[in-house]
Amino acid sequence: MYTYNDRKNFYLGEKLKNNTFVIDTPMHNIDYYNTSESAILTIYHEPLKQLLIKTGNAEKKILVYYGDVYYGHSTNALCITKCRNTNDLDGVILRCFNLRWHWEKYYNRPKDILFQDKISKIFWRGASTGTTTGHPSCPGNRFKMVETWFDKSENIDIGFSFICQNQNDYSKYVKGCCDVSEFLKYKYILSLPGNDKDSGLQWKLNSNSVVLMPRPRATTWLMESTLIADYHYVLISDEFEDLEDKLNWCINNDSKCLDIIKNANTFMEQFSDKDKEEELEMDVICTYFNKIDDKLKMT
Repeated sequence: MYTYNDRKNFYLGEKLKNNTFVIDTPMHNIDYYNTSESAILTIYHEPLKQLLIKTGNAEKKILVYYGDVYYGHSTNALCITKCRNTNDLDGVILRCFNLRWHWEKYYNRPKDILFQDKISKIFWRGASTGTTTGHPSCPGNRFKMVETWFDKSENIDIGFSFICQNQNDYSKYVKGCCDVSEFLKYKYILSLPGNDKDSGLQWKLNSNSVVLMPRPRATTWLMESTLIADYHYVLISDEFEDLEDKLNWCINNDSKCLDIIKNANTFMEQFSDKDKEEELEMDVICTYFNKIDDKLKMT
């Protein structure tokens, strides 16, 4: 668990926190970033606009990156974003981007069952997002997983929900969509990055199932880079060759699995108060503008 100030500094990024940033990129009013793409307007632009209005910063200039942050992307210290790579310490993370998509099932926790009553198999479904197998800069991708384990073991049930992003060569790996209640029937559930992160990781870590996943490659308001391998989740290799071995370890270590579930649930408790989360996000964006204003006064 992290303190309020720990989390605020995490979201601000290192350079902004330490006032070592440089204003060397043009800043713009948010309307500059308006776009005709309705999905972008709904998911990113409008929530950010409402946050700026609520905090009295609607007329100020800002630097923002809309959309998914692909692996290898480097974020400007002054850039507002939903996500940054785990090895990138700069970029200001906000909660409002994709809030509903990432957090709805965390705040409206689906009905779950006890760990001991679940099926002792690994389960995963997801869309064909991300980059394909063999991409050297994208570890732990979904395509590598299905190529390696699709229908290879009776205790590993994985497949794509549907095909998107023109990945039609992978249609043979489709098993169809399912809702969260289907995941929660299983003791062991996978978390695999999509374009940047697994949008379901929040509810998975808040469940009575053990999460198995590669080391996170992206970090958002969830602070994925602070998760501890084999404490909050069971670490699996980026190449997934150890998946069956890790499954066997889980099957033979029920008590340790229960400890990992408890640790994950405890980690998720720090996000549970929506009012406090909103207050923190407002503090982050106000601090962002205050630090920029102070820096400009010094030049």
